[in-house]
Amino acid sequence: MTTRADLKRFLDELKIRFLENPATVPVESIISDKIDHVLQEFWSEREPSRSFGLFAIGGYGRGAVHPQSDIDLLFFFKDGIDEEAIKRILHPLWDLQFKVGHQIRHADDFKEFDETHMESYTAFLDCRFLMGDAAVAQEFEYEILRGMIRSNRDRFLRALVEMKSNRYKDFGETIFQLEPDLKDAPGGLRDVHWSGWVRKSLEFTSGCLPDGALGLHRCIRNFLHFHSARNFNVLSFEFQEQIAQKLGYKDSERGEAAENLMRDYFLKAGEVARQASLWEEAVIGSPSRVSIPSDFSDPFDMIKAFAEAHRKKARLDSATLAAIRQRVVSSDGFLANHPKAGRLILEMMKDRKGIYDTLLAMHDVGLLGKVFPDFEEIRCRVIRDFFHKYTVDEHSLIAIRNIEQLPASHHFSAILNELEYPELLLLSLLFHDIGKSHRHDEGNHVHPSTEGVRVILDRLEIPPEKAEKVVFVVQNHLEMSKIILRRDFSDAHVIQQFADMVATPDNLRMLCLLTYADMKAVNNEVVTPWKEDLLWQLYVETYNRLTLGLADDQYTQQQELESDIQAITNLLPKGTPSQQIRNFLDGFPRQYLRTTPKKQIADHFLLSRKLADRPMVMHIAKNGVVYDLLVMTADRPGLFSKMTGVLSFFGMNIIRAQAFSNRHGTIFDLISFEDPDSYFEKNPSEVDHFAQVFNDVIGGRVELNALLDRKFKSVVFKPKKGLSVPTTIHFDNDFSKRCTIMEIVTQDAFGLLYRMASVISGHGCNIEVALITTEGHRAIDVFYITREGKKLSQDVESPLEADLNRALAPAV
Repeated sequence: MTTRADLKRFLDELKIRFLENPATVPVESIISDKIDHVLQEFWSEREPSRSFGLFAIGGYGRGAVHPQSDIDLLFFFKDGIDEEAIKRILHPLWDLQFKVGHQIRHADDFKEFDETHMESYTAFLDCRFLMGDAAVAQEFEYEILRGMIRSNRDRFLRALVEMKSNRYKDFGETIFQLEPDLKDAPGGLRDVHWSGWVRKSLEFTSGCLPDGALGLHRCIRNFLHFHSARNFNVLSFEFQEQIAQKLGYKDSERGEAAENLMRDYFLKAGEVARQASLWEEAVIGSPSRVSIPSDFSDPFDMIKAFAEAHRKKARLDSATLAAIRQRVVSSDGFLANHPKAGRLILEMMKDRKGIYDTLLAMHDVGLLGKVFPDFEEIRCRVIRDFFHKYTVDEHSLIAIRNIEQLPASHHFSAILNELEYPELLLLSLLFHDIGKSHRHDEGNHVHPSTEGVRVILDRLEIPPEKAEKVVFVVQNHLEMSKIILRRDFSDAHVIQQFADMVATPDNLRMLCLLTYADMKAVNNEVVTPWKEDLLWQLYVETYNRLTLGLADDQYTQQQELESDIQAITNLLPKGTPSQQIRNFLDGFPRQYLRTTPKKQIADHFLLSRKLADRPMVMHIAKNGVVYDLLVMTADRPGLFSKMTGVLSFFGMNIIRAQAFSNRHGTIFDLISFEDPDSYFEKNPSEVDHFAQVFNDVIGGRVELNALLDRKFKSVVFKPKKGLSVPTTIHFDNDFSKRCTIMEIVTQDAFGLLYRMASVISGHGCNIEVALITTEGHRAIDVFYITREGKKLSQDVESPLEADLNRALAPAV
């Protein structure tokens, strides 16, 4: 009988064979055969069992068990369920430490179709008889299971389509993931399984992908399983480098070895996804197809063919696409940045509906790259960070899709409708990242993108007044995101500088829309409602500055703001003197009065009155998904660092902080934070616990360092392996009139903001505003700081920078 030692030796030897020659060793079938042999050992002395069949299902049923995959089994009984038969199989498997996923089914379970059991039904479609009663097994496979599906085929197929649609949505509906899931992502192995389920449901005997199309997928998945020692299917950056080396990929003019591996993977994934798409069309019907009978000897006819399909909201048929693909392969550089070709594509872009699908199809056959060679340079381009999710070319196309799919009710739609030339926005999105091609410095793509787009627009003969708009937004496409995340735009000086840069309302509209689409195309989580609101606020503030002009930033009891004071008074208890509200607000930023809801200002005013009989007032309020922690006091040494420390202890994610005071000396510290694990929502009583801990820390009854020490040392909060982020610290004394701006880029870690704030406080500096951003493993934190009410001198900056570097240095 097979023992655990035998299995370990078997897998160790198979791993050695695979790593020596990964492309030729059929790991999955070897493992499947071995499991078959082990099961036969268990069953060999048993009498043939009537009315029972044991099936391999799922991956094991397909004969494709990867090194750490589960063994999926179906125990099928036509009559009574035999517990002994089940134990005879499962107990020895468990003893051998196999990961077994088993299902027990009776014939009666298949009398009614249940959509909630689709995952089981699809696994059963891949069943393979192992042992038991062969006649019962044949009856199950060809009569009971197929009969149930046949009787409910439409419902079954609709459920299959819904499964695929939901899975695609989880991955942004694109194969071009920087770290793709080999199993579940679009173009992954699950697409192959899904196509097989549709084919079997329709009872077709042909239409399978050739095995060669899946060789790279299977090879990579085997590598992931062997090296991670678990059922891990994500081709992460770390494994991309290792696998590329093992498979013999080399650095080339097209990119590093790992990037060349990924390019091949995307090509194979594209084949897999196209096959799944064809089977989906077999279920839901083909979209409208356009046939263009031409040999496309005139290269412009290729673009016109796509334009015709786009106009009809249809797709080119397979024969036309094949003819175009063949002509593209044999074509020279005639179309490259040709004015006529550019005009044809710009004309298409005027009709946004379906433009993503049209451009993607043009890119798929290679035509888009023939017209715009700079875009071809970023095909499958991988930017290796933990922030971007898609390849550069797909990121640019998804950004265009974000504009196409902008809901009519969205406030950015109003801006889009006001654009003079909306097609130029789509052209800008297509080109905004061309500077990330291989021949340029990854760390500074804006300059080469700008220079590249100048050349393209010149060759396309775009009129200068239009070209200037495109160049402007490409050159400045990071500016709005920098301001909302790294600058305090309640500072009128910030708004004025930005308004001076954009110069015109139409430039502002273009830049705002490009920023929204660009950020949203980075990954599914980047554009939170909070960030979207900040972008909208920046747009409105700048638009007002450009069109109306604004007064000085500080509230000084101006007469023109009396309507705001009256609105706040109306929300307060009857008889509250308006002058008390004016005194409370006197010296606060006007941005606070303009953008904070009047009810919230009224609440803050009432809280401030409690300072008459206590040294500090604390209040927590929830605004959508964001919480606001407000602290008012007359004294605040080290207050900000303590606030951030307590929030870190409770696992909160700080996103923004600001501090200001009125002319009567009331200090106002407001920190906005997110609760990523919904800790407060799941445990409402913890809000009171938080308040108690906070008061104890501020009052000196609890030592914050001791409180945090356990978490700092916990393995849960240790930095994860991955790309390291060196610490950089930059001081700016020009952007703000009143504060020194200090920007810190470093490796994200638990309690990071607390460490920074403690050092800043230790140097006698006040944090007026903190803007907190996290991009993957990289933290980008910006502090507006003063010392004794003034900007920092060089004598203060140098030791502060040195101490921050020491505090942020990775633990040895």
